[in-house]
Order: sequence, then C-alpha cells, then structure tokens
Amino acid sequence: MRADRQSYHDLSPASLLTSNQVFNVRAGRQSVLCVGLPVNRLGTIVWRHKLMLLVFAVLVPAMLFVPSIKQANVGLPGSGGTGGGKFVPYVTPGEGQPGVTVGGYNCSPEKRQVPWSQYAPYCMPAWHGNNGGATSQGVTAKTITVTATIAMSGGLCPVVSSMFGPIVGTPALFRHTIEAYVSLLNRTFELYGRKVVVKFLNGTGCFISELLGQDQSNAEVDAQAAASQNAFADTSVLYSTPPYDTSLARHHVIAIGGEYQPHSWFAANAPYEYSTLASCTKFVTGAIGAINSTMAGMPAIYAGSRSLRSRTRRFGVIYPDAVTILPCAKQAIAMLKAAGHPAAATFDYSFDIGSLAGQAPAIMSDFKAKGVTTVICACDPITPSALTTAAVAQDYYPEWLTLNFGNSITRGIMTSAAAKAEWAHDATIYTQSVPPQDSEYALAYKMATGHALQGMTATIQAQAIYPDILLLFDGLQQAGPDLTPASFQRGVWSLPPSVQDASMGGWSFGPGHYTTPSDFQIVYWSNQAKGPVTGLPGTFIACNGGAFYSYESGSGGGSGSANVVSPLPHHVQSACFGRGDSTHFWVPPSVPPPSAISK
Repeated sequence: MRADRQSYHDLSPASLLTSNQVFNVRAGRQSVLCVGLPVNRLGTIVWRHKLMLLVFAVLVPAMLFVPSIKQANVGLPGSGGTGGGKFVPYVTPGEGQPGVTVGGYNCSPEKRQVPWSQYAPYCMPAWHGNNGGATSQGVTAKTITVTATIAMSGGLCPVVSSMFGPIVGTPALFRHTIEAYVSLLNRTFELYGRKVVVKFLNGTGCFISELLGQDQSNAEVDAQAAASQNAFADTSVLYSTPPYDTSLARHHVIAIGGEYQPHSWFAANAPYEYSTLASCTKFVTGAIGAINSTMAGMPAIYAGSRSLRSRTRRFGVIYPDAVTILPCAKQAIAMLKAAGHPAAATFDYSFDIGSLAGQAPAIMSDFKAKGVTTVICACDPITPSALTTAAVAQDYYPEWLTLNFGNSITRGIMTSAAAKAEWAHDATIYTQSVPPQDSEYALAYKMATGHALQGMTATIQAQAIYPDILLLFDGLQQAGPDLTPASFQRGVWSLPPSVQDASMGGWSFGPGHYTTPSDFQIVYWSNQAKGPVTGLPGTFIACNGGAFYSYESGSGGGSGSANVVSPLPHHVQSACFGRGDSTHFWVPPSVPPPSAISK
C-alpha cells in the first residue's frame, strides 16, 4: 500500500491482522464461487494465487478485484469473439504428418509436439517458409517479444520478502525459472523461424497493493512500460494482477493471467486475456453442480457437531459485496434455489480487517440459530480464520465448503489448532496433489536445466510459472506463421484437449474458451496426511476414488476434454473422509521419464 509510508519492519502477522489503520480496506475482489478454489495445477502448494495466499495476513484474492468492465453476461463459453460466424479451427502446416519436428522428435497423427507434455499442440514437421516478418506489435521475422514485470516496489512487498522469503522465492529465482522454460520451449516448439525473447521489467508498484485495490495507477504505468518494449504478450505470472492485465489489454498486449475473473471480463478484453485458472463463471457451474448432486437434500454426515449429522443439509452462504463479481455470486445462489435447495442464510460482507473479529461471531451465531449445517465460504484468506475461531467459541462445527483457502502449504503451516478442528470437516473442489517428481512441470524443468527441482521454494515457482509459459507457446505454435492477437486467439481455441495429468488437471479449448481447466475432483482436507511437497501433515485427498468431473456440465463429459470424467452421482453422498477416498496420485502412464525420451 503505497499510500501508507510508515515503517512496517516491526509488524508481525498477528499485528497485521489487527491493524485497522493499515488495513481498513473494502475489498472489491473476493468471489462467491462456493465449493472451493479449483486448484487444478499446484496440488499441495501455492497455485497461481501465488504469493498472496502465503501472506494470509495481508492479502485479498485477486480473483475478486473489481475491474472497470461491467457486463451482465456470465454464461458459459460459447462462440463469443468469432464475429457471429462459425468458428473454423486452425490446422498448423503439416499437422500430424510424418516427419521430424523442429525439436527433433518424430511426428505422426495424434502425437504431441513434444513427447513429455500432455498439453502441447499436435506435432508438425519442421516448418520452412516466409513467416511474414513484422506481422504484429512485438513480432519480427526472428523474434517475439514477451515481457515479465516484477511488481515488488514499496507497499507491503518488502514485508512479504522479509517474512516469507523462503516460501515465495526471489525475483532472481523467478527470472531463472522463466528463462529455463522459455529456453526449452524455444528449442522444441514450432515458432516459424522466430524465438521468444523475454524482457524482465521492474514494476513501479507492489502487486499486493494492486490486489488490494490500490496502486492501480502504477499498474497502468507498468502496462505502458510493457507496451513501450513493443511486447506482443506478457507472462508476469507471480506478479500479474487484474488491473495490470486489464491495462495490458488496453495497450494491445496479450496477458496470460486473468485470475478468476468472470467469463464476461475475458470476453470484453478479447483477444488479449487468457488464464490457466478457471473463470469464476466456469467454476460456479461445476461447484454448484457438485453440491446439488452430491450434497443437497441429504444429511450433513461430515459435520463436526454430532447434532448436525442427522439433519438434512441447510446451506449458509458467505460472500463479499464486490460489485463486478456479484454476477457469479448470484449465479451460485440462483443455482441452489433452482435445484430446490435455497440458502437458509446468507451474509455479504465488506472486507475490513479491523471489524472482522466483531463480525465473525455474529455471522456464526446467525448461521447456527438458523440451523445451517453447511457453510459455503467464498472468502479471502483472512476471513475464514475469524469465522472458524468464532465457530469454535460457540461449539459449532458445521460442514465447510471453502473458497480460496485451499492450498495445502498455507493451510498446513499457518492454520491454528482451532481452525484445524473446523477444517477437519471441510470439502472443496480441487485436484489431488501429485508428487513433484511425477509432474510435467518438474520433468520439463529437468529437461531445461539438466537437474531436478530441489526444495519447496523452487517447486512453488516452477508449478506456478510452467502452465502459463506452456499456454503461451501452445498458442504461438497453433497461431501459425501469421502471428497476431487474433490468430493467437484462434490458435488457443484450436488446441486439442489434454490427456489428464494430475499436476495441472485437464485442459479443454474451443470458441469462447479463454480459460483452460476442464475438470476437477471433489476433495476433503486431512490434518494428518502429509503433503507431497512439504512432507508436513495437512493436504487434500480426493473423494470418490479420485474420480474427475467436468466444470462445464457439472455431470461429467460435455467439456471437450480428452480426460476420463465421470457423471456426478445423483443424490449420492460423496465418499470422503476415509469412506472410499483415494490416496493414490494419478500419473499418466504415457509420460516417460526424461531418460526414456528419444528422438
């Protein structure tokens, strides 16, 4: 928060939680997408909600930032952006034909551009020809300029660096990880005679302040700086924020970011915004579909309070009063009502840390009095702590369906004993964590650097960065030699669906699809099971034997995904909390270790 110039050097996490002077903030960016944060790619560690989720005492979810664009459309992806005509997928030159790729791999039908990725485009023999030269801003005959802004100046960013450095990493590690992946993909993806050149910029603002609704003028300054570098695209990843991404779109720079915004936001900023996270619109559809199918109308068997377990579920919904995210919140509540299970209680709050401790007891008291068995908490990382403390004080242990408190590292390390007693009854939608050594991001890192990922910090960076860099190169190859923002959009929409990989979840594409995730698992929180990355107690475990379900249909299938998805069982309790859950990580057998990959 650049407006607050006082020193923060002696502030502890506890003092940050109670400092109304510093954090009297009405957050316009929390979302009410109900069941939980769809962490499809980071497994046990911080997902692209990045450093924010680690700094629980100061951060509010970026997904809930209120951009200036307001649209009523919150429907699922359709044919938006195609100009009203029928979308025709682009086929790259020689796609799937016999030959050898630019990376030296043999190509044939249905094979991917690189054999170690389930998310790459279909392969094509090495291309030769005239690429058209300077086809767009940031594009020449030989290069594609991409920027990555490190927005760590002022505000609370120094506090983050000093307090959580071992977890969040350093700008140097961020740069190293991006350069490693870009180097690998430059050698192996078809860019039609061009190479991606990354220009790292030091931002004028602090990404945390931007996420809290401040420093938006600095976000614009940083976007102008990226445009002045003649950038075609930007992959700031860890430091990207919705105001920055929105400004990039105004300057005609593609942003691989767009964290948790409604589908209407992506459509309004087309063809410049993409994300490897589900839009809140997509997420609501899947999450409420899961609730209606596997929870509503049945006893709250997973509640902590014995008196609640025999009661038919009554839902209480907690959400913020963020203006532009409200369509997704209203969509969720309307879906519950349409299915015949209207919320028994709702509470929309304004984010103000100074009043959280006072609000929480009243909220929990109201929910308890109204017989709420199941709390749907669409909350920032701070509010759940206050709510669970208040619930424990009232001897109230309902079922919890949480949003944006769903990464194993922050919850396992930073959750109080009281909160753990509540989270022992928490379910969400998520993808069960995969050990790093079995993940595509770790495999690619080893191929890029010649050595394996070492340590939690490097793993956090790799898991957060790799999906965005990969999506960038996917779009660049599928765009063809005539590279423009429009052809990039056409290329992304033309990509083949992924085969399921537990480290990043399933991806699907098609006209109007600006976000990649296609499916999810229903999971529950275990205080005892050890996280694959940290080795510490606390992680999510998949219910229903590890089955995957479609975001878009809410019942499996219909997502365009190549993954194995199952229909959500209708009016059948999910098998969670030791009742038919899965402790096994799903790793695609077709992904070979680096030593087994041959040309």
